[in-house]
Amino acid sequence: MTQSLHTSVANRILVLVALLALTPVLLLVVELPSRNASLTFLGSPLSINLNADSLLILFLPVLTIAGVDWVLRDHPDVRAGEVPFLFPFWMAPGLTALALALLLTRLTSWPVWIGALVVGVVILGALIVAEYYTITPNTPAYPIARLAVTGLSYLIAFSLFTLIYSTRERSVITATGALLVALALALDLFAPHIIGLRQAALFAVIVSWLVGQATWALNYWNVSNWSAGVVLLTVFYVSVGITQQHFQGRLSRGVLIEFAVVTCIALIVAWQLAGVR
Repeated sequence: MTQSLHTSVANRILVLVALLALTPVLLLVVELPSRNASLTFLGSPLSINLNADSLLILFLPVLTIAGVDWVLRDHPDVRAGEVPFLFPFWMAPGLTALALALLLTRLTSWPVWIGALVVGVVILGALIVAEYYTITPNTPAYPIARLAVTGLSYLIAFSLFTLIYSTRERSVITATGALLVALALALDLFAPHIIGLRQAALFAVIVSWLVGQATWALNYWNVSNWSAGVVLLTVFYVSVGITQQHFQGRLSRGVLIEFAVVTCIALIVAWQLAGVR
């Protein structure tokens, strides 16, 4: 039974990874007409160019989320009804796919584009496997899987914070985008299937609000994209870390001092990157 289950999960992951690898290639090969769409967002007009790139940015995360749900539903705890919801496990893979899609639309060199696609798909596959093993906390694979999800979540947070800020759009757009990214990733990192959805959602909202406010403030300063990414990642990391220590009952003066030191180091790094565009 165990061997059959592992084979089934591996087959699902392989199929999903293959689809994720082929989707950007197919959208690149197929000729799609370009259209412009206009809408009003919070009283301001916005123009959106609908083409193959925008379709990739939309479709790749949706396909990833649907595939992750399909893979996780083969988990024995999920089939037994012991996991009441799966949507928090979608967040990190979905945002990873979004970051990959955004990166692919900005690359012009074929070798670099292919390399980015291969590396991105491998990371997505590893993240999906890690998400699968984080469903059950009382297993030998859980600590490594949780560490992988946490590390990749912070990497994706930094990438998306930097990309969002680099657009130099109005604060209502960039701050909202950073807020949504922080909300999704924090919800996954807080493991709501363990501590409870209501408590995890409440703290995730607080973390995302802090990141959104920090993004709003950074838009008034002429800082580099890398500096903004480091600052926003620091706000996200410190707020998530303190909250996790609170959940685990380990929050103390020593822990707060450690986070304060990390914040100081990050601010120094951001200062050094201030002139790097």
